[in-house]
Amino acid sequence: MAGPMPENFIILDLSSSYGALSVGTWLASAMWGISSLQCSAEADSALLRYLITFLWLFDTGNTILCMKGNWKVLIAEYGKIANLFDVQKFDVSHRSIQAVVIFVVQMYFIRRIYTFARQTFIRSNGAKLGGYFFVVFMSVLAGWQIIGLIVYQVFGYGKPLATLSTTREIDLNLSLRGAAVATDVIVALGMLFLLTRGSKNQFSQTRRMLQRLVVVTVSSGTATAIFATIVLILIAKYPNDLYYTIFEYSLCSLYFSTLLANLNTRDFVQGRGKNGSVLTTSGFQAANNNTNTLVLQSTNHGGVRVQEDFESKMYP
Repeated sequence: MAGPMPENFIILDLSSSYGALSVGTWLASAMWGISSLQCSAEADSALLRYLITFLWLFDTGNTILCMKGNWKVLIAEYGKIANLFDVQKFDVSHRSIQAVVIFVVQMYFIRRIYTFARQTFIRSNGAKLGGYFFVVFMSVLAGWQIIGLIVYQVFGYGKPLATLSTTREIDLNLSLRGAAVATDVIVALGMLFLLTRGSKNQFSQTRRMLQRLVVVTVSSGTATAIFATIVLILIAKYPNDLYYTIFEYSLCSLYFSTLLANLNTRDFVQGRGKNGSVLTTSGFQAANNNTNTLVLQSTNHGGVRVQEDFESKMYP
């Protein structure tokens, strides 16, 4: 009879590194599936369809890179100890794609806030200057996630895994995640402020529509902010481990899903299909500096259409 199999002399606990990376990859794959199921832009403009296609391709590439890094170490070259101590280029490269997707999504919401505020509330030159400052400040804050990542990768790309645990790399990583959290929180609060302010003294139909939009905005903005905050906390708590990747790998698909969720809930926000009526909200435009105009118009289907220039501001 054959004797017992000899025991491996090298037994390593990879929970804090490739264990975390594996869990992060599973969650990222699930989140990618969720975002892919939400992709639908048949009724949107060509520009918006191109944007969704571009982001979906980047999101797909990000998920593939996340899986490829683990595949090499745990499957293709299983048992090669040297791989465990190197920064896999696939794992670092995915962050470049992720940063682009997050930046584009955040800039979309920043533009939405500015467009809504400019066409609805901003009247004086001082307010216009404040609007420009807001856009510049938020663009710099969101853009740091790309600029800082370039610096991060210059020092960490293709280097030993221990390089990511240096003070410089940890501080850069914290600043990147801090910028993401700050941007998400400011965007959510900015939208909440504008929507609650805009709902005052409005017609009941418009007020209900704005209340629904507040629910969607807060819910979607909270999800990305919570995930980014968890990543930030894990980096600060375990700077020498990769536990933060459990949630960090999913950020790309989560931000993409946030954008898709906001686009796909337009019918809910606008109250379409209720009691056979059609409610279009393509406006929320002031007729002059003091009053808003509500126009009721009969449709071919006998319903009532509330014409406002809301959609062009909230979904530019």
